[in-house]
Amino acid sequence: MVDRTEALDRDDAFAVTEVADGARWRLEVHIAGVADVVALGSDADATAFLRRESRYLATRTVPMLGRGTERAATLTPEADRSTLRVSADLSAGGTISDVVVDRGWVPAGRCVPADHAEIARILAAETDPLHEAVRAAHRAAQVLLAARRRSGAFALYDLTHGWVSTEEGGLAAIPPAQRTVGYVIVQELMIAANEAIALWCAGEDLPILFRNHRSALTAGSTEDLAAEVAVAMTDPVLLDKLRSRLQSSYRAAIYAPTVHGHHGLRLAAYTHATSPLRRVSDLITQRVIFAHLDGVPAPYTIEQLGNLAADINRRIAADRDEKAAHFKARDRKVTAQAVAAGELEGLDAKRWAKVLAAAAARDPIDAVIGELHRRMRADQVTVTTIVTLLDAGEAWAPIRSEVFDWAARAHPEFGPSVVSMWLQAHPDLPRPEIDGDHRGPSHTPVFAARLRAGGVCGPWATAGSKKRAEQDAAWGWVRAAAAGESHPVTESPLTDPERSVAPGDTAAPSTEPGEDAAGRRNRPVPPPPAPPSSEAVAKKRARARKNPIAWVLSHAQHHGHPPPRWEITVDGPPHAPVFTCEVRYLGCAATGRGNTKTAAKSAAAEDLLDAVLDETVSARPGI
Repeated sequence: MVDRTEALDRDDAFAVTEVADGARWRLEVHIAGVADVVALGSDADATAFLRRESRYLATRTVPMLGRGTERAATLTPEADRSTLRVSADLSAGGTISDVVVDRGWVPAGRCVPADHAEIARILAAETDPLHEAVRAAHRAAQVLLAARRRSGAFALYDLTHGWVSTEEGGLAAIPPAQRTVGYVIVQELMIAANEAIALWCAGEDLPILFRNHRSALTAGSTEDLAAEVAVAMTDPVLLDKLRSRLQSSYRAAIYAPTVHGHHGLRLAAYTHATSPLRRVSDLITQRVIFAHLDGVPAPYTIEQLGNLAADINRRIAADRDEKAAHFKARDRKVTAQAVAAGELEGLDAKRWAKVLAAAAARDPIDAVIGELHRRMRADQVTVTTIVTLLDAGEAWAPIRSEVFDWAARAHPEFGPSVVSMWLQAHPDLPRPEIDGDHRGPSHTPVFAARLRAGGVCGPWATAGSKKRAEQDAAWGWVRAAAAGESHPVTESPLTDPERSVAPGDTAAPSTEPGEDAAGRRNRPVPPPPAPPSSEAVAKKRARARKNPIAWVLSHAQHHGHPPPRWEITVDGPPHAPVFTCEVRYLGCAATGRGNTKTAAKSAAAEDLLDAVLDETVSARPGI
């Protein structure tokens, strides 16, 4: 039984046995027989229906059944307990077969309680008497998870940052004490048990409270969503926006006495049956199954089940709306207080983003404009700030232009991120398209790029590297989108023999003081010598990859650049730490992860050298 150490409502236990040398597993899940304790129509039954589920508050827990009934039904090592037992075979490909649903019995002393940290410790300790059992459960959970992902389900466990995907396609926080492999094991085995019960009930033509979830046409692919989540994990503001978008774009799952499948989990049938101590829907379903197994009349007609499902669905939706309204009202209050008190300088990035978003919906406020200027001077303007200004009204045009000009000069690398984040907030728009071209000799190449997204075509931009050209093209698009103007769709300036270009050229007028865009366009491109062979470039890159840390340090020393800056953080439990290294060098940034500091640093350096080589290897032979 895996749960919090202080848990008093343990309603499931599992055993996993590995057979056929890892080619198959036998799964067995026992669910507390709450329906044997809580009689239909009893006071405890009425309390369960009124409360609907247990409430886990910051300072206390409100049990759905009340403490006395909960103690009589919870699984415990100290007493015999009746259970609903689910057993099945799991293949190495993730297929569940030979499902058996019947009554079970767990005698005193048979269950072993453990918290999530203990599961991680047992898995790492080969001498522990429970090691083999936990290892089998861990391997089975990974097989189940892989199978769900192959089926197209959005299945995420980020134990480092503490996030998990919900059955409806959203994101939920994992409590800090549960961020171990034990959490993944429990989740995957319970999902498998709920699926097995639902399929068994459908095969028996037994109406229960199935959990149905319809597809969302605007939700996007799970591959794209996983990529967006990976980016958002390092930006709390972006993560908040992504969670809000997921909540609004995915439909809510509902209960019904008929099967319609579960889109979020990519399952043909699903139910909630593994938590009868904590959810009334699970208790209702268990009652129906026990009556079927015992050969007695069903406790509910299908019409009564439909009414129960509708009532539970209605109350869940009302709770969700009330919670959302509460947090919105609290945010508006805190934001208004911060603006009124003029306490904007001390706000963290997340709170400042909310203040700016609220202010951008109206005409500019002097205090907010002043804070924007201060944050520019302090180099504290983020991608979120720029995206918020991009959607602001025309009255914000002057300060928006200042911020965009500053960011394009100080942080050209922000450009693609601004476009990406803006498109995430407008998921109905098609993916952006980048047009590219290049000309010139290997030692002085010229790259051209243009970005088209959201019905806006940006101007062509040119630079001495492909990466910088695309960054400048992104900023050109940002300015065009802010002005509500789309540039003509023309051919690359590098294809016009009458118009030679130099790095830094753009089809839009220059915004740099004292520089004439037309004058830059008329500078000739030197005649092209023979380019280096692609084989030589590939060998150079391969040599750098053999020791990326040494290569980056040597590059800085050889060319007189400031040395790279390394920042290393660590997450995860003490026995299985995960190190994250961020390195910055020559305006490039890269991140790597590993189970040692050296591994994380090497991964970051390898990612960085690709960015540096893209900009320098052709322009500076011999690096």
